[in-house]
Amino acid sequence: MAVLAFFGSALECPKGLAAPPEQQAISSKSSIYDADPEHLWNRLHRAFWVRTGPDGKEYGHDRLDPYLWRETKHLLEGDSHQQAIAVLDEFLTAHGENLVKDPLKRAVLQRDLWTVFDWSTESLDKRHGATSRALQSRLATIIQRLALTPEQIKEIPENYAAAVKFKAFAQTHDPDHPEQPFLPPYLLQKDGPWVELLIDNNSAVTASRHVLDFGARSAFRVFLRLPEGRKATLEYMARLNNFPQPWLPGENPARGRELLRLNPELPQFPAGTQVALVRQMLLIDKDGELAATGITETVQLRVFGKIDAQYPYEFSLSRVSLFAGKSGGLRPLEPDEKDLRTQLLVSGYDEFELPDNGDFSRKMRVTMQSCRGCHERTGIFAIPSYIGGTYPRPQYHLPLLGAGYGDEQGRLSAQKKREQYSWGLLRGLWED
Repeated sequence: MAVLAFFGSALECPKGLAAPPEQQAISSKSSIYDADPEHLWNRLHRAFWVRTGPDGKEYGHDRLDPYLWRETKHLLEGDSHQQAIAVLDEFLTAHGENLVKDPLKRAVLQRDLWTVFDWSTESLDKRHGATSRALQSRLATIIQRLALTPEQIKEIPENYAAAVKFKAFAQTHDPDHPEQPFLPPYLLQKDGPWVELLIDNNSAVTASRHVLDFGARSAFRVFLRLPEGRKATLEYMARLNNFPQPWLPGENPARGRELLRLNPELPQFPAGTQVALVRQMLLIDKDGELAATGITETVQLRVFGKIDAQYPYEFSLSRVSLFAGKSGGLRPLEPDEKDLRTQLLVSGYDEFELPDNGDFSRKMRVTMQSCRGCHERTGIFAIPSYIGGTYPRPQYHLPLLGAGYGDEQGRLSAQKKREQYSWGLLRGLWED
């Protein structure tokens, strides 16, 4: 597959990203929620988000998702556990939720603590049962105290619109300067040139692997745009739906190989087609109900300059920029930006707890080259939301495509969340 040297496949790659670790190795006295680095909210954030590498540098200050894996011992034993318990107890005793009234900051802190709560239920080491429960009982109470009313959640401004209005980024893809990131202004517009994809009559989440990877705490919305606009995009989707023979017999099925294979004659979209994946935050309201929001956490874009040449771009949420009202909090990833991968279905071991074999930064991988395994094919065959084949999607099933209008993925992701053990545990700890 022909791909520019400074790019790799990015769309639909499960990961939680923000500023590169090299830029995150700043003073532990960082200030996210208040100018005072010793503000209780800042200390709470640092206790759960900041990790120290074997190189002595600090990582993760403004990272979107925490450096936590299934086999992580951090926060579950030793000094880090004691420090976490201490700051949680201080928050509970002082009613720290009353220190900040800003609904946006309350939403983000709830989202972050909810992430840690869910992680604590995934530990593979049964020896951490008591310490996990100690975290969970405290986290659940604070998550509840931070909860906003349904009306407050609805009133939180959409940060994608703010990012577009800020005009810090190009609005269209420039084929002469493919290294330049762009943020399309009409991506989330209903009946606009981008069509949001729904599958199987809106009976399942469109990007199921992503929803699973991030614990169904976010809605993932997939958008498609053909060069000729919305009408052409809808017509192309209809051609896919009506294609008579999408599957052909596989090669040597008797020997245990694939029973079926996709028909290479499946209708292909034209050069210049663009695909987007938008991750948006879910919250828990004061009634204990799941609520979709307009807070965009990541935007992944892919331009198919040619069917076999893909140009990916990604934007990630920065709390510092979001709270400062700068570009909607969205910042573009650099083409050579490196990070560790932390989503649920990657390896379970903790990169910070492995033996030190020299330069810690060598463990980092270029973010936008980390998903070629799922997206190295050409055109429509590079879109797993449609062709499937990755867990938890059925292997031999092409979904019926339809057009969405904004609220479907939030509802479907919330439905998935209600099916999870972590949600039942959290609601069970929720105080009446």
